[in-house]
Amino acid sequence: MHGKSSSCETVTGNKAKVEAVPGAMRQMGWGVAADLMERWLHSPAWVLPREWKGRSTPDPIHLLPGHLDQNIVRMSWAMANPRVRVAMKELRAKMANTPARTVLKERVSKLSWGTAERMQFGNRRNAAIELEQTCQSNFEPFGDTFDTMDDLFGGLGSATLKVALIGEARRNPLTGKLALQVTDAGFYIRDTYDFNDFQYLGTWTKNGVLSKAEMVINTALDGLVFRWGGEPIGNVFNHDFDRYRCTTGFGGDFVIYSDVHWEPANMLLELT
Repeated sequence: MHGKSSSCETVTGNKAKVEAVPGAMRQMGWGVAADLMERWLHSPAWVLPREWKGRSTPDPIHLLPGHLDQNIVRMSWAMANPRVRVAMKELRAKMANTPARTVLKERVSKLSWGTAERMQFGNRRNAAIELEQTCQSNFEPFGDTFDTMDDLFGGLGSATLKVALIGEARRNPLTGKLALQVTDAGFYIRDTYDFNDFQYLGTWTKNGVLSKAEMVINTALDGLVFRWGGEPIGNVFNHDFDRYRCTTGFGGDFVIYSDVHWEPANMLLELT
């Protein structure tokens, strides 16, 4: 259930509370969410630049290993969730629309053509970080605060599903017009794992997080979280992780790229 924070506060935080959350996640079967949080807790302190969350994101090829994770989030896991399947359906419908073709034309035009008329455009061996700046054509955001509380919600919250199209790029030697014979579409997830800004991350016991309805009732009971069973962890906020980072020297934000799910996609795109 990653949230968003940036500045460190020089106050003593509840280290035990923060470190107890991944274990509670595992009690609920939230394995991916727990893996992501444990990576953050065990990484050297580092704050993700705020602009990386918007359009000013760096080429992932150049990210330092400590600032990038390509192993925890797998598309097979994500696609088991209906929210991701809906996003994939939406993205399939627009992966070669007019805006996508504009992006692809720019990418194809940057190939080292020389005198060639046909060139390979990506391949299925490419990782997501290699496809991002070379073959990616469109994207679809998914996830919000009203989603079902599950492993996807706890691990990613809101994220971006992207698609890359690969195949054979073609150039007409007489007109210079470009085209792309697409053979495959690769889907992958990009997200950031950080704790920027103020955000409430739930009420927790060591057995897991309270449901949204239980949190409302718990508030009416003056926060007596122990009544729900399990040793209480308490209310968890972004600033708890900020303080953890300040007092321990650990707590490293990172960029997430999943592996790539490939599907056949036979189409000829005129990029004019």
